[in-house]
Amino acid sequence: MHNEYAVEPRAIASSWEKCLYLSEKFGFDKGRVLSLYPEDWLNMALRSVDVDMPPMKRKRTLTKLRALTRNCSIASERNCYDYMRDWIENALKQQNDNPFHAIIAASNPSKSNTVLCVDDVHEEHNLMKCPRSRAIPREVDSITETLQGMLRFSSRILFVDPFFDPYKQGYKDIFRSLLAIVKEYSLADKCECEIHYRFHKNNFSAEKSAKVIAGILPKDMHLKLYRWKEIEGGEDFHARYLLTDKGGIKIDAGFDPVGDHETTDVDLMDYDHYKKRWAQFDRDAGRFELIGPVLRISADGEMQHV
Repeated sequence: MHNEYAVEPRAIASSWEKCLYLSEKFGFDKGRVLSLYPEDWLNMALRSVDVDMPPMKRKRTLTKLRALTRNCSIASERNCYDYMRDWIENALKQQNDNPFHAIIAASNPSKSNTVLCVDDVHEEHNLMKCPRSRAIPREVDSITETLQGMLRFSSRILFVDPFFDPYKQGYKDIFRSLLAIVKEYSLADKCECEIHYRFHKNNFSAEKSAKVIAGILPKDMHLKLYRWKEIEGGEDFHARYLLTDKGGIKIDAGFDPVGDHETTDVDLMDYDHYKKRWAQFDRDAGRFELIGPVLRISADGEMQHV
């Protein structure tokens, strides 16, 4: 659900107006993310800001570029960059090797159909369209592909599914797949993964299931288990989400991959909506009652109360 865009540093930094307009097109909640290509993209953009720009506009431009990089960007994972060539030449070469969804630049000298000139950027352009809602088959590969853009670049991840059951094969399969993405792209010992589920009198015993849960974890990883009970007269705990420090995705039918004979709606969450849901799963939020201790389970089967 997330498309990666290469943006020419000097193009976005050419004026406060262009910087503001383009920056507003990006965000994990919008489905468009800025690729930090090359690795020192921010420095290139900051150096491109005209020193003769009116002081207030220049200050705003510098601030906006830093915020864009901090909140709406991803590491490009492309190491090849020839500083003897123009940025656009380098970006176009990557379209053959490891393509971006699109390139936004000051000009399009090669008339490439994957390059969008700054003055032509608008929401309805085919290269800018990014559906924020879709129906996907309820099977492991489809769910994983849909969520991986959020998983790859997050450092704290909340899997919210009131019906999570580690003894059910479908949940085992999907979490092996999702956590493998986290393992591949994140520092497994740094990324915090959590599963939040709903209390029921017939719930599995989290303490007794540590070895089962450890069996779905990649090596050196751990996750935390939170069990919540609805408060009488309070919030309903039914909706399913992927919530991360980058943003959120609502998954209507949850994570259980029952098969491709069924579909589920998935929706990128607006930033304010995401922040509200993120906050309610804090252990001190008081929106639900936390039942029992929070358990930290490691891939080696070790269990701790935290």
